[in-house]
Parts: sequence; structure tokens; C-alpha cells
Amino acid sequence: MSPHFIIIIFFLVATTFVSVAKTASNISKESLSDMAITAQKIASEYHEMGWFSGSLLMAKDGKIFFNASYGFEDKNKKTKNAINTKFNLGSIMKNFTKVLVLQQIESEKLSLNDTLDMFDFGFPKGLSSNVTVEHLLNHTSGFGDIFTAQYRENPLAFDTLEKKLQLLKKKPLLFEPGTGHSYSNYGYIVLGAILEKVTNQPFERLLTKNIFERIDLKNTSFKVDSSAKHQSTRYTYLYDGSLKEVGVTEHPSPDGGIESTVKDVQEFYRELFYGSILLNRSSQTVSQAFAMTGEHWGTYGGGLGVSAAVDVNLVDGIEIVVLANTDNLVAEFISTRIQSFIKTGTYQEITPLEINYAYNLYKEKGKDSFYRDFKGKYTQSGYSKFIGRTINELGMQLLTTESWKEAFDIFNYLVAIFPDAAQAYDSLAFAHLSKGEPNTAHKMFQKALDIKSDFNSDYVSNNYRQAAR
Repeated sequence: MSPHFIIIIFFLVATTFVSVAKTASNISKESLSDMAITAQKIASEYHEMGWFSGSLLMAKDGKIFFNASYGFEDKNKKTKNAINTKFNLGSIMKNFTKVLVLQQIESEKLSLNDTLDMFDFGFPKGLSSNVTVEHLLNHTSGFGDIFTAQYRENPLAFDTLEKKLQLLKKKPLLFEPGTGHSYSNYGYIVLGAILEKVTNQPFERLLTKNIFERIDLKNTSFKVDSSAKHQSTRYTYLYDGSLKEVGVTEHPSPDGGIESTVKDVQEFYRELFYGSILLNRSSQTVSQAFAMTGEHWGTYGGGLGVSAAVDVNLVDGIEIVVLANTDNLVAEFISTRIQSFIKTGTYQEITPLEINYAYNLYKEKGKDSFYRDFKGKYTQSGYSKFIGRTINELGMQLLTTESWKEAFDIFNYLVAIFPDAAQAYDSLAFAHLSKGEPNTAHKMFQKALDIKSDFNSDYVSNNYRQAAR
């Protein structure tokens, strides 16, 4: 069973680029108009599905030629999203942390080759002497991710860097540093701790002083600002197309966070790629860190009630920023389709989210027909996401609305199509625990252990041992 089976509701990001030489580009006003019309069409279609609530900005050579907002920053107050609405950036935060690290390298307080043992955080010697700052920046350190069962049980309990560091401090690495790649939010938490150590400043102050204030990002803050006039409320996009308020589910840290507007985000990336206030762009280290000689830079963040995307076309000088107070990667889907249209004149067809497609089919056809036909229909409809992850995510969402019968239909289907997967029984056990059936949960998890004796729950840190009574 793939590790992607697990539902991921925390901060995630993917960053991609193509390293080819940049060429000069002249884009007509008519072409910019076509881009704006297409962007509006794409964003509106996602909004009409109930999925996208947020703001979209497009700029050419730093000058905004299109911006629009959709949905509400606060549904209860009927306050509409606007260009000055603040949204969470999720893991786009990592780019800000990377800038802070590179600034310290430029000031010679840090080096890419500095090893973790130089900072005395209490990591095992054999581990810390081999992990470098460069490894942490590039997700090649071998560290796992912070989303352990312990963290999932109560993310808000981890309100300091030190508490987050404890999560994996004694855990073995996934691989020898530098020999593999595994995306790790934890690695950026470690970088944040390193920054605090070498500057003797709290991370938030460092971020504010060295980035926000330096380039005058007046509508940007590290944490949610409840006093801000246009601070958005977060909503998760559910299986039935509705939105449910989720609020703040994690404390911001160097791996994920920041509240900002589309305009401030555009200004940050404009300065990063074309300015000289934050970093020395002539430095090979800086250029390589952000692929500045490439054709495209894309960065995306997400979490519960959070979706953010930035695509910078370095050939044509076009910046796209999409920020949402809804989730399930909607900003990324919008931004990448706009980028595709700019590059090729076409974009991928817009389809319902996988879990929404699955739920609609379940409701329309009924349980028996769904069990019999879903696998085939899922593939025929062009969905390529691992089916186990889709079914698991749907089941977990049904648990949040206490739709017990539907949730158990879905989790039992999961077990039926993956009878030899310990994760499937773990999810079913968690469903029983969520419903208040600890004894059944304990028995169900035993089936996971029968398959894999050393299996650890992805949801319950004590493996349900204290669940039964």
C-alpha cells in the first residue's frame, strides 16, 4: 500500500522548475486580454463548483493586468473576498524561510556545508554530523515528516519550535543524507531553529525585520491577525460541494504559515526574482536555490482550509498568484491551468474533485452498485490519483460530519478492495473510535497487526491500546 494512502490535511507544497535558457518575449495587449479572459473563465468554473473562494492576480513585468476575487472571506458576515483579503500561504512559507537562510549565508553566519551537530539541538551524534544545511533546504536530509499520529492527535499542542523538534529528534533517518529525496516539513522546522540560534532572534521577528519590513509588505504577518479588517476565515471543501468552517488548525512555523494578500505575495516574488533588496541575485548559491536561470518557478501550499499557488513565467515576465480560503489544492489547479494556457494555448479539462466524484456516484447508484462498479468508472473518467487515497479521504471527511452510515460504507469498501493493507484496517479502526466504539476499534486494529506486526497507526499514537475498556 502506498504511503499516499493516508489522508493529508496539513501544510504541503510542491516546487517545480525547468532549467532552460531564458529568451526575450514580447506579449501583445491582445494576448494579455486573452490570458485574463481565460483566467476568469477557469477561476469562475471552480467557484461555481463551490470549490474556489479566494483571489487571483496576474502581472506582466510587475504590472497587474488582471485581478479578481470570488466567494467570501467570512460567510457568516457575508464579507466578500477582495484584493486586500489576507489568506494563509501554507508551505509557500518555505520560500521565505529559504530567503532567511540565504541571507545568513551571505552574511557568513551560516554555510551550506554546516552540519546539524554544530548547533547543539540534541540530535544523535551519528545523525547530526551528516545532515547539512544544504540537505535541509533541498529535502535530501533523510528526515521524515512531522505528521506523526502524535502530531495529528492535537496539532495545536505543538506551539513552539522546540516542541515540534521533539517529534522526530530520536527517530532514524529514512536514508543516508544526500542519497535520496523526501519532502520534509520537519527539515524546515530544523532550519527555523538554526536561524534562531545563529541570529539570537525569534523566528517571527527575523521574518518581519528581514523580509516584511525590508520590502514593505504592509498586509503580511506571520500569524493570523484577528484585528485585521480583511483576515479570511478558513473553510474546507466537502464531499457534497459544501463549505465547512475549520478555523486555524496548526501554529505557523518555518515550514508553513504567513497570512498575506495576492498583491504582497506578487511583490515578494517580483523582488526575489528581479530585485536586489532581499538577496544578491548574482550569487550562484542564490541563483541555484531558486532556479533563477530557468523558464518557470512554481510553488504551491495547502492545508485544511488553505490553498495557495504562485507561478512565475521567467521567460515572459508573467506572475500568477492564487490564494484561497478553501482547500484541496484548488489554487494550484487554477494557477497551473492558466500557466498551461499561456504556454500552449490549452489547458486540462476541469473535473470534480476525486472525493466529490466518488461521493456523487455513491449517492446516485447506491452502495451495491458503487462497490461493484466504482474502480472501473473511476479510471474511465480519467482520474489517476491512487484510488485508496481517494476513498480514504472521502471516508475521513464523512467522519467530520458524523455521517456514520456513509462513512462505514466507504471504509468497508476500502477494506474490500485492499484486504491485505494494514492501513485500511487502521482507517476503519479510527472510524469506530470516532463514533465512540473503542472496543471495536481495538479489535479492528488487531487485524492491521495481523497483517503487519510492527505496524503503527497513522491516527492514534498508542495504537488503540488505551481505546478498549
